Amino acid sequence: MTDSAITEQTILAGLDAGEFVYYYQPKVSLITGKVIGAEALIRWQRSDGQTVLPNDFIPLAEQTGLIKQISYRMFAKLARDLLIFSDIDSRLVTSVNASAQDFADGRFCTMVLETLEQLCIPTKNLQIEITETTVLNADPDVRKNIQTLCDAGVGLAMDDYGTGYSTLETLSQWPFTTIKLDRSIVGRMLDNPKNQTIAESSIRMAHELDIGIVAEGVESDLQYQMLLESGCTKVQGYWLSRPLPLSDFIYFIQQDLRWSGLPIGLIHMAIVDHIQWRKKLVSDVVRIATNPGQSGERNHYQLPLDYRSCRLGKWYYGAGRQFVGCQDFDEIELPHKKFHNLGSELIDTVNNGGTIAELTPILTEFSDLSAVILDCLQRLEHKGLMDMHLAHRSWEGHHLFPSA
Repeated sequence: MTDSAITEQTILAGLDAGEFVYYYQPKVSLITGKVIGAEALIRWQRSDGQTVLPNDFIPLAEQTGLIKQISYRMFAKLARDLLIFSDIDSRLVTSVNASAQDFADGRFCTMVLETLEQLCIPTKNLQIEITETTVLNADPDVRKNIQTLCDAGVGLAMDDYGTGYSTLETLSQWPFTTIKLDRSIVGRMLDNPKNQTIAESSIRMAHELDIGIVAEGVESDLQYQMLLESGCTKVQGYWLSRPLPLSDFIYFIQQDLRWSGLPIGLIHMAIVDHIQWRKKLVSDVVRIATNPGQSGERNHYQLPLDYRSCRLGKWYYGAGRQFVGCQDFDEIELPHKKFHNLGSELIDTVNNGGTIAELTPILTEFSDLSAVILDCLQRLEHKGLMDMHLAHRSWEGHHLFPSA
């Protein structure tokens, strides 16, 4: 079908005939190596057997305002599929693209929440993807309606991250739970060190903001491995699977496939997290000790002093548990607990008027424990890298699920 053959009338006729469907592109966790969800991508399957891709009809639909009808009328199909997915695995999260026009009034938002409630589908199983341009000039109603979905537990992902002009400002002002690293960044990151640094910095930024990150457009084994080593947590792309019709996607997730590799990049993230935590605390206590008038700041202290609540602790008692039984991993726990106890002691001492001289022996022990923790983490990282590449060598070239 040529662009000239696509009109407002043919789109409406296709909707009435039920010709629009969703295909699903799997997303894979780089922590478990398993499928953890999918992106729902709309397709127009005409009665003559031709499949029309979004780029051929979405621009016209947005221009004419039909996009609102497509989103509204298609959500029932999406919800039906979500119900199937939740029956197979209640942890699967499905994302779907939306435009600013969808949120111009509360109709779409209300319908989404009512449908999920009627079908007993948890809101956490749905994620809305919007581009930065969608929100840059959004009016208050758009923002209010998007916020309503987020408050109800629906995830919000910034699509095409890295292609806009005000990305950082937008991230700070909107309730994004995930950013999607654009395929153009993923495609260039192997070209030169600068592009690799851009990708790695984006991943690190998402980690520090405590939001998810998905790298899209993964089309090679080398890209997959670099993202794994950079601390990325989710990926999608043709190397893993093309978008699949419903029946094929159901078969795909029922295979319980697992991709190779250890989330070695998250160990490096834990190293950086620990260093940053230590430097911030030391800087604060020294500043307070040398400026006695600022004592009593612990009530407003921002760093988590509980050893399970810092970023290293969250990794250790979360994604890092797959390393349990490895000596270098197991040996982190005790010094990490002592390290945090000393952190609390440092804060108490300085808030009670302690001098630099009184703080110094505690700081020395504090630094010694930090060195023990870092030594364990670095040994774990080195061993993990060697194990990962040895395992990858034996796995290389094995495509788990070839698809057309």
